[in-house]
Amino acid sequence: MAYTEFQHQHNFSVWAGARAAQRGFTNVELLRDALEQCGVTEFSKNLNLITCVVDFDRKHREWCNSICDYLNEKGVQNVTYGRAAKLIAVYLKSIIVLPNIHTPQAGFIHPPIDRILLQNLSQLSAVSQEDSKLLKNTNWTELDESNYYNVLRIICSITVAEPNWKIEEFWTITNN
Repeated sequence: MAYTEFQHQHNFSVWAGARAAQRGFTNVELLRDALEQCGVTEFSKNLNLITCVVDFDRKHREWCNSICDYLNEKGVQNVTYGRAAKLIAVYLKSIIVLPNIHTPQAGFIHPPIDRILLQNLSQLSAVSQEDSKLLKNTNWTELDESNYYNVLRIICSITVAEPNWKIEEFWTITNN
């Protein structure tokens, strides 16, 4: 079997997503298997499978819950929706958003959520005091599905009509 361009991109994207979500959690092999079995790779091969934010959010919930179920079945400890969402977000950022940034799909794919982004967003004047407190006190590795979508609601209220990837203006790798 030939090593394809897709396989090359997929391997890197899996590795990037796994490393971002790993953080003392589990190994890359299990995270790869969880990602590959959840169905997100079909979307990465064909963007036209999902063409609107409502359908993406529905599929995102399915993918994350599938990843959590898979990892739980394998006996992995501390499985959370936040970790599954980070795995998917970084995978999709690498394989879809960056190479296809002008597509509608790149605009509604969820950004990777981590402490740096949450802390920086909590300091924005556009964020209410209540939401600022929530962002500041949120640990992405502990997010359940409900809290994840509450954080995403805040993020979308900041980006409004902009693509979701633009929120990463506030993700600074040095947190300065």
